[in-house]
Amino acid sequence: MNLEIAKKPNLKNNVYLQLSLILLAGFLLRIYLSTLITYEGDFGAWQGWGRAWSNDGFSQFYDKNWCDYLPGYLYILWILNELHTAMPWLSVHILFKLPANLSDLGISILIFVALKPIASTRIAMISSLVYFFNPASLSNSTFWGQVDSVHAFPILFSIILGLRKRFVLSGLFAAIAFMIKPQSIVLFPIIGFIAIDPFLRSAQRWNIKNFIPSIKIIITIIVACTIITLPFICDKFDSFFYIFTGPIELIKERFDAAYEQYKFASLNTFNFWGAFAMWKSDGLLFLGLSYKTWGTLIFGALFAVIFASLFKFNFQRKNRDKDYTYLIFQAVTLILFALFLFVTRAHERHLLPSIVFFTVIMFRSWIFPYLYAIVSGVYVCNMIYSYIQLTTEYRGVSDEIEKVLIPFMFVLYLVAFVVVFFNFLNHTLKQKDTLNS
Repeated sequence: MNLEIAKKPNLKNNVYLQLSLILLAGFLLRIYLSTLITYEGDFGAWQGWGRAWSNDGFSQFYDKNWCDYLPGYLYILWILNELHTAMPWLSVHILFKLPANLSDLGISILIFVALKPIASTRIAMISSLVYFFNPASLSNSTFWGQVDSVHAFPILFSIILGLRKRFVLSGLFAAIAFMIKPQSIVLFPIIGFIAIDPFLRSAQRWNIKNFIPSIKIIITIIVACTIITLPFICDKFDSFFYIFTGPIELIKERFDAAYEQYKFASLNTFNFWGAFAMWKSDGLLFLGLSYKTWGTLIFGALFAVIFASLFKFNFQRKNRDKDYTYLIFQAVTLILFALFLFVTRAHERHLLPSIVFFTVIMFRSWIFPYLYAIVSGVYVCNMIYSYIQLTTEYRGVSDEIEKVLIPFMFVLYLVAFVVVFFNFLNHTLKQKDTLNS
């Protein structure tokens, strides 16, 4: 009898089963919530592009249709349209929100996987669930119907794979992220930084073996991006070299179409520019430079400090430990956060990838959970504000209140960014003292 009891699985202590059941319940809840509210402006574009691709084919899609997206997500829309044709009884709101909801599920699993080796199982599980049930991720994927989580998933996967020395797969998912949203390119230096770790830490630094990880990532990204774009340019081949120049031309055209469409400092975004230049041209001058240039300079300066600090830490550290892994995730959090706060032409929803990485480092410091809650709360407020602005005649708040509200929300974002930023600098600049603690 005692032997049977001993062999009976203890479900209460089975963390993996608990996590799986809670995530499954949460996913079913998301499916139901997907039918309640949607921003039809974006949602109509997803359905229209899916139908257009099915009707016009790969090579004619961009010629016959306006689209500011790179090919990455269009493959998914094509599949969704085919599924909708085969199953017309299935709600389009459930179907077309499925990729984002599945991506959030995948992100939650990856958060657990990323934290399991460097934190307690309890922290890994809590962090995973916090993201999946975070109103910020729900507001973007389940309610609005946007796809920022579809972009964030391959970014997170690429970083995790790079840290685990799976460089070909890391490059593949980096390419997928880029072909969904090109702003992923700001993280390529971090992925490259992870790849050059053998070069920085080897006694025989110039041994060819130390460059193999970097070569793998570069080749994989180039090949993957080329393969993804080829179906869209296959009828335009006029020479052998077009296989190399064609993908570059297509990527540049789509990037210009997306980036040049909205030449505003801020698009309903509670960031630096939204505080005083909401929907104003980013070509306006201050001290002889445009807002766009100022935003790029501020972001570039912050990026340089973050990257240099990370480089210094890695160059001088003696042992690989969990601190290095945390700092990689923290650096990505800060880079994506700075991109959202200071570069012009940002949309309200673009902060979600930073929130994903913030979840991974949430228990890095006692104050981070509070900042995480504030950032998530402001993000949800921003999504609600933008939804009201875009869908109703009612502007939500008066102009007088808005002049105070948006700067206040930006200050909350800024405080969170500054605290995480200086925490990062503290760990990198004092790494000799903390490395072996």
